[in-house]
Amino acid sequence: MNAKNPSCPDTFVPISKHCLMKLYGEIAFDLYTYLPGEQHLKEPVLLMRRNCLISKIQEIITDSGLEQFFIKKEDLPNFHHFIENFIYMLIEDQSIPLAEKSQIIYKCASNVIRDIFADPRSGENLKRAEDITSNIIRFALSNDASIPSLLQLSSHDYYTFTHCLNVAVFSVGMWQQIYPGEKEGLHEFALGCILHDIGKSRIDEVILNKPGALTSEEFSIIKKHPRYGYELMADSVPAPALDVILHHHEKHSGRGYPNGLKGDQISELAKIAAIADVYDALTTRRAYAAARDPFKAMLTMKEEMVGHFEQEKFIFFVHLLSGKKKE
Repeated sequence: MNAKNPSCPDTFVPISKHCLMKLYGEIAFDLYTYLPGEQHLKEPVLLMRRNCLISKIQEIITDSGLEQFFIKKEDLPNFHHFIENFIYMLIEDQSIPLAEKSQIIYKCASNVIRDIFADPRSGENLKRAEDITSNIIRFALSNDASIPSLLQLSSHDYYTFTHCLNVAVFSVGMWQQIYPGEKEGLHEFALGCILHDIGKSRIDEVILNKPGALTSEEFSIIKKHPRYGYELMADSVPAPALDVILHHHEKHSGRGYPNGLKGDQISELAKIAAIADVYDALTTRRAYAAARDPFKAMLTMKEEMVGHFEQEKFIFFVHLLSGKKKE
């Protein structure tokens, strides 16, 4: 993304020139800029209104040499929705820095997941989730640095939609460690990770965001979310994705939920997702708990959660975080 002008109000966010020059069609947002010699102004000026063809903007950029572009914060969802259809091209474009590609993918994916949580039955939103899953995988396979770059963007504050994205990114990284070069089944697995908490869309936010400890009754409600998610997606996603949605809280010891599966009764995919799910939850700030640093989170998982995870896969996860490949 473009660096933000220090004088620009916080109601505006910078937009990448690279992006603008690669897109086509009608824009769904107002676009602003600072004209040459006017960077001292308090606010950028309107360059083009929404519903205009972006080709007109590209002509102006080419002719004028403008470098800084902004949209209003309230238009960010519209912007990210608009560029979803162009992510494939942006990934392939070697002129766009890796960090910028990561930011585009992360923001677009967060937007998609937020929308599908708001309307899980929407066929359009599910199609968008499938497409963004494909693009995350494409990006992950394009460069060894892609997964670490995406993970650098994860927030220390817990939001269900960014948590689902983080779990998907960690899980794709683990897949690459465990099954190097294997692509078959990866899309279905990653889709399941993106949707693993979709059942929480049926749980009252008062319970989800409660600042203190849950009562036993409230926790029993929370524990229903894997089944809720399975029910919501049963006719919409393939079996491997459903498996992750239903079983990501099963524990190797058999003390998980909803089915109390044990050891090899739990699929390889659900075992991976369970590790990513717990780690991301520990390292993000929740309403009831502060975020732990990565080392303390790993120590907690190793020493205080004995029996939660399959040991071999946990070792793969340690190697993923260390940036090394397991021999």
